[in-house]
Amino acid sequence: MSAPDYTACIEAIELLCARVAMSRQPQLPSLANVAELPAGTTLWSSTYARLLLWPVSANQSEVIARAADEGEGWLDALLSQAEDALTAPVDGYLVLALPSAPEPEADDEIRKLELSARICRKHLIWPSPADALAASAGPWARVADITILGLPDAVTASGDAVYWPEMSKAAEVLLRALQKEGALVVAQLDADGPIPLENGA
Repeated sequence: MSAPDYTACIEAIELLCARVAMSRQPQLPSLANVAELPAGTTLWSSTYARLLLWPVSANQSEVIARAADEGEGWLDALLSQAEDALTAPVDGYLVLALPSAPEPEADDEIRKLELSARICRKHLIWPSPADALAASAGPWARVADITILGLPDAVTASGDAVYWPEMSKAAEVLLRALQKEGALVVAQLDADGPIPLENGA
């Protein structure tokens, strides 16, 4: 069996990461007391999350379980480091890249692994089979199922900037009243009738 095309895998993930404001890290951080990184390991990050692609050498259950443990350990160390630096929680996503599609009898084990919330969310992906490629599927199956990446198309790309939505005049008046008078007073005013707009607006 030929080695999977991790370049195509990285490119497929990269395209989706760009849409959720995650960027690929050119160099992986050095972490103490963690597993050695398999060839093809790639990390994307943002202010709110880290996504780690962790290639798996074989499809056997014990190999997948060991890879999941090693990838979780590495990502856990990274997330701890990031949270210490940012003083804010950072979500983690571990993507285990299998060399080929698993056998159907592995479905329950895969589902159990992906439902596990220990340390981080986990997803398994693999190269698309020939029939899926013939039907115009992407080169790697299930990439769009990765929780943080599987978002619908949007008119504008997401970003790290925080902004306030535009509010109607009535909403602005209500917000100012809440800030000035407090919720109890505003609730009583509201019970007596609509809160008047300022300057007769």
